[in-house]
Amino acid sequence: MKKIKIKKFILSKSLIKFFEGDDFKEIRDYIPGEDVRNIHWLSSSKHQKLLSIQRENLKNQKIILAILLDKNMLFEDKLDIVKEILNILAFSAIYYKHKLKIYLITDKIEIFDIKNISQIKKILNKIDTLNLKKINLKNFYIKEKNALAIYIGDFFYKIKLNKKNKNILLFVRKKIEENPKSLLFKNVKSVDNKLKTFIDLSNIKHYLSTLKRNDAYYKKIKKRKIYSKINLLPILKETFE
Repeated sequence: MKKIKIKKFILSKSLIKFFEGDDFKEIRDYIPGEDVRNIHWLSSSKHQKLLSIQRENLKNQKIILAILLDKNMLFEDKLDIVKEILNILAFSAIYYKHKLKIYLITDKIEIFDIKNISQIKKILNKIDTLNLKKINLKNFYIKEKNALAIYIGDFFYKIKLNKKNKNILLFVRKKIEENPKSLLFKNVKSVDNKLKTFIDLSNIKHYLSTLKRNDAYYKKIKKRKIYSKINLLPILKETFE
């Protein structure tokens, strides 16, 4: 029995708890007898009456993982990083009994209701079979609301976000993509070592201006840039906990 508890403790240390603390919702009148720690003293002073913070329980929340995959994901190990993030977040959501949906977005949209770990493995395997070489990302919009919507991609493009969700963007990039001058005329190979492309000097200025403009578009959205698989778990914990 003790061994099982120890294993569960060790396992939980390798998972993400998705804002385990309750999330702020609104200010309301203080109810006599409730925990005084809920009192919002600044608002109470302003309105000359006791006011409390109403918090929304985020346990068993709806979580959406939107995986954005196109030909740009074939650069270096970006696809591997995306898969590792997906595996950690999806497994964590199931372990903590959240309602999980995965949107697999390429040149089409596939939606999966996830109930168990075997489904995650199938999606990871499916990603391995995708031929991304000629795929441009399809325009999409997640209509579901009141969810924690986590978008995973490289975001060299603009997407429309549903403001009724708590949106978080995970930028999966290589640092050299944000400063590509050293990539000039360098051979870039895909994960299967078959795709070969070249960076053109004439495109650099346009590329960098587009990148800057797109990044500015996401300025007010909570986001995290992830450049490698090194220390991935601590980065995700810091982002979500």
